[in-house]
Amino acid sequence: MSEPTTAAPEPTTAAPEYAVAAAAQETRRLHVGWIIPPFFHEIPVDVEDADAAAERLYDVVKEVLAHGTEDEQLRMFLIYATLVGELRDAGAVYAGFCAMDMGGRPSTATVAVYRIPLQGITADQVLAETYAGLRRAHPDDDIQVSDLPCGKGVVRIGGAPFTLAAEVSPTGEPVEVPRGQIQVYVPLPNDADLLVFELSTPSMEDWDFYSEIFAEIVRTLDWGTDEEVEMATVLSQAPSIPDVAPDPAVVQELYACSSRVLDSLAVRGRMDQGNQVSAVTCPDCWSKGLRSACAVRHQWQVEEVEDEVLAAALGRLDGQLQAGGWFKLAETEGRSVALAADGGSGPRVSAALIPGQRRLVVEVTAPCTRTVRGTGDSVFG
Repeated sequence: MSEPTTAAPEPTTAAPEYAVAAAAQETRRLHVGWIIPPFFHEIPVDVEDADAAAERLYDVVKEVLAHGTEDEQLRMFLIYATLVGELRDAGAVYAGFCAMDMGGRPSTATVAVYRIPLQGITADQVLAETYAGLRRAHPDDDIQVSDLPCGKGVVRIGGAPFTLAAEVSPTGEPVEVPRGQIQVYVPLPNDADLLVFELSTPSMEDWDFYSEIFAEIVRTLDWGTDEEVEMATVLSQAPSIPDVAPDPAVVQELYACSSRVLDSLAVRGRMDQGNQVSAVTCPDCWSKGLRSACAVRHQWQVEEVEDEVLAAALGRLDGQLQAGGWFKLAETEGRSVALAADGGSGPRVSAALIPGQRRLVVEVTAPCTRTVRGTGDSVFG
């Protein structure tokens, strides 16, 4: 059975591959991100056009219930179609649901993330007022101010029963359905936004499973400034895996690719620092929760070269690789460029100028070698 999520977060009036929201104020812009497990399917709250949102939602439903009947697909579509506008109006920047098979028993849960703008209030004040408001609204629930990896937040755990409308109820009559819910309220350090993470599920026999998944989602919450985000989009940030020896044949291929990159840059400077080869987890696999090595990265840098010379070298690199059939992934003109061979599936090159430090950092990364299971396979298998 599918289930809706709440239409608005509390206590203002009462109410995670990688999803990203931007929280902004005039003095400091923060980009906020979190990781949602791949078995959650996104509800299109980011689509303004109603017809486009309905079309995208129906595509998701057909994927989730690929082997279901047309009536089952229509019932699920109607349940979530009524929520898209409500979620968007409530400030949801992400919403998604899962439909699991727990040993032959269907199970479902919904995750939503809201962004609430704040004015004239600090993070500490938000915590105090949120805690007090939730205590008044839900005196019987478990409500605490907790230390989270991203800082302090208010956590509410309680019930949120809902009525399943007659047109989507299996019985043809309105049915009240018990539902468990966790809400986590996190004020951002710019004192301009409050993020609300919410999990709800009517599948109470699977409460421990979903609450653990939700805790992992909240732990991935992170933010960065414009400058930090710019660098992160250029450099892969792929975590190195200690004590794993890269394949020598792949290393030689990376060295050859790095040599080509250096020839294209056509600059000469100090290169005895930061030269290392590592077995890594590629960003795509890392975002799916996979931690074993799946790629090899050669990282090196050119130093003691003027910024304007390095900026011109980036242009040469971009032009020569694209002329050779490489696909441009990202660019900040005069500052950074990222490209991939073979239409995006081959080796990747990222080069970024560090302003004011006369340094260019280069990463050459081999393609991921992991075979990822399709959506029809069990993630936990």
